[in-house]
Amino acid sequence: MRADNPFREAIAGATFSFTARPEPIAGDLRMSWGIGVLLLSLLYCRGKKGSFQKLQFLAHAVRTPEGREDVRSLLGGRIRSNEISVRVEPWLNRAVSYAHALGLVDVAKGRSVSLTEAGQKLARTLDADTEIFREERKFLAEVGRQLTEAQLDRVWRMEDVQ
Repeated sequence: MRADNPFREAIAGATFSFTARPEPIAGDLRMSWGIGVLLLSLLYCRGKKGSFQKLQFLAHAVRTPEGREDVRSLLGGRIRSNEISVRVEPWLNRAVSYAHALGLVDVAKGRSVSLTEAGQKLARTLDADTEIFREERKFLAEVGRQLTEAQLDRVWRMEDVQ
């Protein structure tokens, strides 16, 4: 910076103070959110278990209002399976790993995840708390049991079967 810079002159001799503030972190990077969504997803799936394919689909959809509406439209027949966007969510794999280490889920042959007794207890506690996971819980309760593996196969393969 040049010595005759007007900005430098304006701040010369000024007193500065800084306050540490937490940095905002997106919900999908918070493991407490990720594990909570995983447990609620499994709670609302048939048999309290789900394939990784189903969990990845729900994980992607639950994140945004648009994703939730797309799944509702798919299940309501307003859009076809090849019209819905889906992606693999890295946070889900981390959440499954942590939940497994905490004894909340079992992983069967790397293909499906199920709630343990401790996981069911915690999932029911989360489900009963009306102050948290409002939109996520509403969505998962609505669609969790409706999604079939056949529908998910069509979505992941981006095909439409008439």
